[in-house]
Amino acid sequence: MSYFGQQYPLYYPQYISGYERVKIITMNQMTMTETEQLTKAIVIFGATGDLCKRKLIPALHELWQNDLLPENFTIVGASRTVHTGDSWNHHLGDYPEEFRNWLEYVPCDLSQAPTLRALDHIADDVTYFLSVPPERYEDAILNLKEAGLIDDPDRSRVVIEKPFGHDLKSAEKLQEIVQANLREKQVYRIDHYLGKDTVSNIIATRFSNVLLEPLWNRQYIEEVQIFATEKIGVEGRAQYYEGSGAVRDMLQNHMLQVLALLAMDAPCKLDAKEIRREKVKVLAAARMGAKYIAGQYEGYREEQGVGVGSETPTFCAGDIYIDNWRWEGVPFHFMTGKKLPYQCVEVVIKLKAPPLNLFDGHEYNDRIVMRFQPDAHMDIRIDIKSPGLLNTVQTATLSHAYPPGAMDGYTRLLHDIVEQDQSHFVHSEEVLESWRIVDDLLCTGSSCKVRTTPYIYHDGNWGPMHKTQFITNWDYPA
Repeated sequence: MSYFGQQYPLYYPQYISGYERVKIITMNQMTMTETEQLTKAIVIFGATGDLCKRKLIPALHELWQNDLLPENFTIVGASRTVHTGDSWNHHLGDYPEEFRNWLEYVPCDLSQAPTLRALDHIADDVTYFLSVPPERYEDAILNLKEAGLIDDPDRSRVVIEKPFGHDLKSAEKLQEIVQANLREKQVYRIDHYLGKDTVSNIIATRFSNVLLEPLWNRQYIEEVQIFATEKIGVEGRAQYYEGSGAVRDMLQNHMLQVLALLAMDAPCKLDAKEIRREKVKVLAAARMGAKYIAGQYEGYREEQGVGVGSETPTFCAGDIYIDNWRWEGVPFHFMTGKKLPYQCVEVVIKLKAPPLNLFDGHEYNDRIVMRFQPDAHMDIRIDIKSPGLLNTVQTATLSHAYPPGAMDGYTRLLHDIVEQDQSHFVHSEEVLESWRIVDDLLCTGSSCKVRTTPYIYHDGNWGPMHKTQFITNWDYPA
């Protein structure tokens, strides 16, 4: 292109995003623009595994059904297992022929960089989903880099499933590998809780209601309780659970992410950068309190794959404090465990009593309850006058049931990956701060700063109740 006899290169705007790329065309001294579809693809490593079959392919199929995938999108399965496209399709289950035409299988090995060059033909914009054991993440990233598949930060990205490390030290090491080979905008760390509509609703509930936001601080909130409880045991997953336990499995990731959303300040706008910035601030200010209790359900040591003297916690409860202006002194109590009386993910926000009790004998029970699963709903419990002549009050509940038919968490997250939206993914600083908060809880033996040896509790109890009842007056889910 020339202006006044001088040559200038064509300019391709770097801010253009989505599925389209811009071409600049010159005709008769007139500049025009047109768009062309940009072919995209997702490569799923571990394509013969359980996660791919149960979650990822069904989620991509749902996006395809709803026309939420771009044209010419390719879904590639990659694994060491020798498959043809037809045999992999058969392995995945029953899907329409039109959807199967979007699927391709490439045998290759994440541990051998030369084999990964078989993926060169896929597309010029690819997302690599590491549906493989966490211990393979480091080698996977290094080999993808060696194969030249993640060199372009605008045309490649990597999805990493939790856990992001095993403790603070290993998380820092993993982050060093990630940082040396990828830019942060290329990294999508999945915590499937963040894909749930009901969890996303925390931000909407807080920041779109002037009725609630003024109350959301230490002046009006006495304490917050966060529950993530299960009725089942390890259900044949003892080998995994022995290396994880309740702290790694639930507290470090899911529950701390919920806490961050509950406690964060309002972002200046609803985009990934600002939301994650506010979450990091909360986690950086958080610390464990003094009321930590670990438990293990009776019979866990008899599970296949569990050692006789195992001290792996299947239950933990305690308190976390956030040392900032908004939350100073407010305890965030948490409880998570297996073989408890009720399966539930729920937040209970206890409001402070009025400064003067005008109604003798009345115990104030003002609450905001957010139930994420099952039967997602939100309750606001307030006091109203009881019918009759007496000046007495009773509790009334304003309840909203979350509409059924919510999109699966993986469906939302895969859609966000296609859209290149990191709002519902975990930033590296969130990961490191989360591990810092729980690091002392991962210690074993008598030299630990806190007692991490679990108390035994019976199936169907709320953990070792003789200890947990001293943490707080729990509003147990029901």
